[in-house]
Amino acid sequence: MDLQTELKQRLKSFVRGEMTWAEVEGMTWENAKAIAQVGCDLAAAGRLEEARVIFEGLVAGNPKDSASRAALGTVYQKLGRTEEAIAEYSAALEHDPKNAVALANRGELRLRAADRAGFTDLANAVDADPDGETSAGRRAKGLVKAIAMMAVDAAKSRESGSS
Repeated sequence: MDLQTELKQRLKSFVRGEMTWAEVEGMTWENAKAIAQVGCDLAAAGRLEEARVIFEGLVAGNPKDSASRAALGTVYQKLGRTEEAIAEYSAALEHDPKNAVALANRGELRLRAADRAGFTDLANAVDADPDGETSAGRRAKGLVKAIAMMAVDAAKSRESGSS
């Protein structure tokens, strides 16, 4: 098959939703991972706008990439773009319901907005990372524990106040 025919087949597959743009372009998982690492390094250095561009590009190329969507959500969260962050975390979870980063971060944002579904997200993050292998999993575990302790204290206060 010649290059022109192969490209036409790839484009047809893209239009039918069978391939991502990254796949049409021939981007490998290793390439995407290396680019994502650059985005993570930029974010860690506080260069959030540059990290945003990297992760928006990765998400545009492969909207099914849960890790890139969660990373983009994290960058949006750090930029104060809460609604966009929640949207990216939710999109990440559509493709990987056990993405601990997306669950923990969306959970925190929901709790800040007084949405009790945030606790469910945090509990699910702990279930997704029970050994605390990720910082998100460890943070979720700590928050769940703190919330549970507060609930116990509140219940004790109600009991002692009603006796």
